[in-house]
This record gives sequence, C-alpha cells and structure tokens, in this order.
Amino acid sequence: SKDLIIRCYTDADFAGCKETGRSTTGGFLKLSGPYTSFPLDAISKKQTCTAASTPEAETVAAFHVFKNIGMPALDLYDTLLGRNAQLGVMEDNQAAAIIMKSCKSPALRHLDRVQRVSLSWLHQCCQRPEVQVQCINSEKESADIFTKPFLESEKWTHATRMINHVVVSTLLAASVSA
Repeated sequence: SKDLIIRCYTDADFAGCKETGRSTTGGFLKLSGPYTSFPLDAISKKQTCTAASTPEAETVAAFHVFKNIGMPALDLYDTLLGRNAQLGVMEDNQAAAIIMKSCKSPALRHLDRVQRVSLSWLHQCCQRPEVQVQCINSEKESADIFTKPFLESEKWTHATRMINHVVVSTLLAASVSA
C-alpha cells in the first residue's frame, strides 16, 4: 500500500457545445500503483459560463474536479491506507498546469467573478505536500472520454482502456482462445 497513490485527471473541451459555446468539464479519479489501476470516480458536466480560452476552460475544469472528487478522496484514502495519501493531479494543458502551480494569470483574473472559480484556493491546494501537479501528454489524458466525441473506433478503444472500461465478451473471448 505504500506505492499506491491517487491520480486525478482533469480535462475540458473548449466551446464544445454548438448551441451555447460552453465547455465540458471532465474528470477521472483512480487508485494507481506499480500493479494497480483501479477507477474510483468520474465527472462530466457542462460548465456554467462560456470560457474565453482553452486555458480558462481547463482551469475551471481543474477547480471543479479537484474540489469535488480529488480533495475528498485524500481524506478517505488517508484513513483507508493508514497514512497520508498522495494525489497526482494530471493536466494535459501546460498553461493550466502553470496557472495551478503559480496562481498567476492576468488573463484569468475574472474567474472568481464570472466562473465562481477561486484560483487562490486551487493554488493553495496544489501547494500542499501531498499534492503534485503534473503536465502529461494528451494521449495519456484519461478524462478525455468525458469531454469529447470519438468518431474513430481506435481512439474510442484507447479512451475506454485509459479508464479500465472493457467489454466482458472481449475478455471472455481472450480467455477462451488462450
């Protein structure tokens, strides 16, 4: 259990709704370790305001995912693991990751007023010793499945595997042929 950490993936599409121009927040939480990848929670929700940029949509998503599933998991897993749990916040947008770490973005100073998102709260949480913000490649973004449509079967298969969602008949067919 000493190698287990919680990974919190956060993502947003920019202006994905054709009617309103609003973005969608996506989040995925899993327990992760050398031999462990166990899904714990997920979220997909249309944002309440139209974002002006991709970093804004991503930062709003990070705030809501972190607040609603990331931070509550820390308290629970402190108890379950019998130690201070570690939380890796996985972000595929470099600008959003920098904003979370530094709390500096003149372009997003309106977030508290317009989106009801506190950059200072997000920054303070990300400064805690048990929280590590990591910028990841988009191909490793597990929360993509909660924000984007998939038109190609290979990309859909990749997205479902990222969250450990498998079709039982595929597993049964593989075990029969083995």
